[in-house]
This record gives sequence, C-alpha cells and structure tokens, in this order.
Amino acid sequence: MITVLTILFVLVTILLIFMVVITPSNEGGMAAAFGGMGSDTFFGTKAHQHINKFTLTLAVLFLALAVGINLMTASKNKKKASTEQTQK
Repeated sequence: MITVLTILFVLVTILLIFMVVITPSNEGGMAAAFGGMGSDTFFGTKAHQHINKFTLTLAVLFLALAVGINLMTASKNKKKASTEQTQK
C-alpha cells in the first residue's frame, strides 16, 4: 500500500511542478518566454481559473499523500520496533 501511495505521490509531484511552470502570471508566464504568445490566447480566455483550481487540487492532494505516507510509515516502524522488543 505504501508503494502505491509513493508512486501516486511522485506522479502528483511531477504534475504539480508542471502546473506551476505553465501557470500564467501578469508578465505572461512561460508562454511569453517561448514564442511571445499571451497566456490568455494560448490557453483560452478562462484557462487561468481552471489552471489555478487544478493546481490547488494537486497541492492539497500532495499534502494529504505526504501526511498519509508519513503516518503509515510511522505506524509500520512502531509495529516493527515493538515486535523486535518482544522477541528479545
């Protein structure tokens, strides 16, 4: 289960990095750097709203997965430590 969550965490991380890079800013963002297109015409007129919502969703998912993986790993290590103590 931890392996599946870790793979999902890596995918969310890569998507989050990509979304932050393509997020349009007041200066035109990365779209202006590559070709001089305005970000509104490149992504559509209301695309920045959808990009921002998707980026926020990815950020929340990133934090939830990080906390979940941490809690699962901590409980697994605690069980392992208690098992080792009872065997001694």
